[in-house]
Amino acid sequence: MAVILIGTSACKKNNAQPDTKPPLYGDWKELNLNAGLERIVSFGSNDSFKLTVVNSTVPSIVISTYTGTYIVKNDNVEVKVNQEVVTKDKVVISTTAVNSSLFDKGTYKVENNVLTLKYITYPADAPVNTEATFKRFIE
Repeated sequence: MAVILIGTSACKKNNAQPDTKPPLYGDWKELNLNAGLERIVSFGSNDSFKLTVVNSTVPSIVISTYTGTYIVKNDNVEVKVNQEVVTKDKVVISTTAVNSSLFDKGTYKVENNVLTLKYITYPADAPVNTEATFKRFIE
């Protein structure tokens, strides 16, 4: 009887869930920005999103952090931002509730640890197709 139990337990299927994280999951640092500017986007677990913009072109370092959520459908990504926190020289100077979208009509592609986002921006005159490239951020 013991042999039968061992034999059936050895045939037990592995019920581990497959990794369902989207390819853009993780932290990404934008390439080709002007000196003194840095943008890092983070697509986290539980659909959490964070964009950190560091501006060290001014005498004080100003960091703006935007947090919210994201949704991925095929190669489309939608980002909703609900808070902005601004710090200057490591001191929080403002925390603001916001209700805005980033990467309007955004699509993404990940290849060789490079994330390419294509989306529409709205400068003063007319909508503009915009592309941003990020390298996977590994500390």
